[in-house]
Amino acid sequence: MKFLQRLKANLAHDRQTLRTLTFRQKLRFILDYYKGCAFVLICLCAVCFYMGDMWMQARRETVLEGFFTNDEENLFPAKDITRDFSAYLGLTTGQQVVFDDSLYVLIGSSIDYHTASQGKIMAYVSARELDFLVTTRELAEYYSPSFPIMDLEEFLPDHLMERLKDKLCYLPDSQGETGAFAVSLEGSRFTKEAVSQTNPHCLMVMSYTDHQDAMIRFLEYAFEAE
Repeated sequence: MKFLQRLKANLAHDRQTLRTLTFRQKLRFILDYYKGCAFVLICLCAVCFYMGDMWMQARRETVLEGFFTNDEENLFPAKDITRDFSAYLGLTTGQQVVFDDSLYVLIGSSIDYHTASQGKIMAYVSARELDFLVTTRELAEYYSPSFPIMDLEEFLPDHLMERLKDKLCYLPDSQGETGAFAVSLEGSRFTKEAVSQTNPHCLMVMSYTDHQDAMIRFLEYAFEAE
């Protein structure tokens, strides 16, 4: 109670003081004497916004989730692809696609950024949340023996198979048997403006995905017919 009474008294005194000041002096007075309160208020607003955003994200249906790694040429800007592909699918406000282009994996590296990227990929695959992975051919060869990858010759519908058959990448699985476990993204909408690609990217589809229709739509979007 004493705190509230003291606070009311201070506010009343400050109001009296503000009446005697010019507009510029009022701004300086408020900034000088209430910057601590303003900082706390801004932090509280930020926390509320973050929690509200997390709540909204949790209520949305994820239609497709994919990672893009080692994108040194910025060929796969996740924010732009998310916007364009969402429009391509005609998603409602209760649906979303989730793409991440911030990952960079270097095999054998102990750098925190590389190990964190690798850890995130492994975690999402283990949790069966990742639908596809776009990465370099070198990393695709590294992942194919240990990840549950879809054989694209069995997965692709006829119209896509005809369009992509020359782009399929044949890699070994955990049994050492070769399959069409990736498709090169050379010539896709993502690489048309690339000057050169020293380490071309390819796309791998996880065999456990429940979003096969959306995955096919993404491949149609990536290799949209002229």
